[in-house]
Amino acid sequence: MTGRNVDPQLTANVADFLFEEAGLLDERQFDQWLDLYSEDAIYWVPANRLDAEPDEQVAIYHDNYARLKERLARMRSRRFWAQNPPSRTTRTVSNVRIRSQGELLEVESRFILVELRHGRSTTFSGLYRHRLRESQGDYRICRKEVLLIQNNEPFYNLTFIF
Repeated sequence: MTGRNVDPQLTANVADFLFEEAGLLDERQFDQWLDLYSEDAIYWVPANRLDAEPDEQVAIYHDNYARLKERLARMRSRRFWAQNPPSRTTRTVSNVRIRSQGELLEVESRFILVELRHGRSTTFSGLYRHRLRESQGDYRICRKEVLLIQNNEPFYNLTFIF
């Protein structure tokens, strides 16, 4: 099933969920953001290539749920100098399309993310791929892929969450 054959209300509900995720990240509400994830979740930001699996190549991020918790704990620490002061971010999520339905929803969306840190503004953009599981009338993220269009370019500092 492609995005054209999907109930518009389902697409709207999924889009609202993705907008909520983006807002939680921009507001640095990390505990609430992590609550959106299932305990078997994978968070993956590939480097260099977009056509491989996480275990087959170097990644910018390749975290399971436990690693995400550890990353967030470090980000909250006063000793996390890489985010002192913390990045300010804003995201726009658009073009939400449900690619397949079943036990899991396969969802794609486009994003633009602007990070401001030390007076320097950096723009990132690309494709989000979410795998969502319905849970008690809401969704849980089982997998999130962040396919940056600039994933083979040098980066200044990637110590925030996409």
